[in-house]
Amino acid sequence: MTVLLGTVAIEPNRWGTVDPSRRPTIVLDDWLGPIAAAGFDGIELWEGHLTDAVAAGTTPPVEVFNSYASFDDEDPARRDAVGRAVARTSSRAVKINVGNDPGREAAYTERLAAWLDVLDPAVAVLCECHAGTIAEDPAVAARILGRAGPADRVQAVVHTHEDADHLRARFDAYGDRITHVHVNHLDPERLTAPRLVEVADDLAATVALLGSLGFDGSWTIELVHGLLTVDDHPAALVEQAADDLVVLRAVLAR
Repeated sequence: MTVLLGTVAIEPNRWGTVDPSRRPTIVLDDWLGPIAAAGFDGIELWEGHLTDAVAAGTTPPVEVFNSYASFDDEDPARRDAVGRAVARTSSRAVKINVGNDPGREAAYTERLAAWLDVLDPAVAVLCECHAGTIAEDPAVAARILGRAGPADRVQAVVHTHEDADHLRARFDAYGDRITHVHVNHLDPERLTAPRLVEVADDLAATVALLGSLGFDGSWTIELVHGLLTVDDHPAALVEQAADDLVVLRAVLAR
C-alpha cells in the first residue's frame, strides 16, 4: 500500500506557533533525502513547502498537494493559483477543506465543481471532511461530494483517530469516494501526538475496520510525536516519522 509523509508533520510552524504568518521555517528540499531513505513512497506536500526544486521533481515524488485554499471566498483567484501549483508538482490529488457555514453549502458545492475545470482531468480532489467544516456531517459531505462531481474526481479523506461509528457512517454515506487516510492520533486539546508504537493496537483495529468497509487506498502519516515540544524540529520529526512508518507498514501487512 502507498504510504506518504505529510510534510506538515515536519514543519514547526504548522499552526503558526513560531510565526503567526504560518510561513514555513524549513526548506523542504533539505529533507527530501532523509524522507526517501526512510522508505516513504511519496509526500503529501503542504503548500507552504512548495519550491522551484520541489516543483521540478522530487524523490520521493509529490503525490498529494495539501492546500488550505478557502471555499468561502467568492473570488476564485486563490483556488486557481493552487490549481497551477498542483500542475507544477504533477500531483495526482489535491487535499482541500470546505468551510464551516451551513448556509453556504450550495456555494461550496458550486465552487468545488467549478474548480474541477481548472484542474487537470487526471487530478482528484480529496475533501478532508473533518471537524470545523460542515462536511464533518456525513450526510452533508455526501451531498457536497455527490453534487460537485463524479467519484473519480471528487473523493474524501478519513482519519485514524475517528471512532468506529463515525467511520462506518462515512462509508455508509459516501464510501465509494473514500480513497485516502490521514494517520493522525492527535490529542486536539493538548495538540500532542503519540508514537505509533504506543497506539499500535488501536491503529490495527482501525486498519482492520477500514479494510472490512472496503477501503483499498493510500495513507499519509500526517502528524507525529514531538510537535510543540523540544523535539519540534525537522531532524527529530523525520526520525519519528521513520519509526512510525515501520509500525504502519507492519500493521498494514497483517
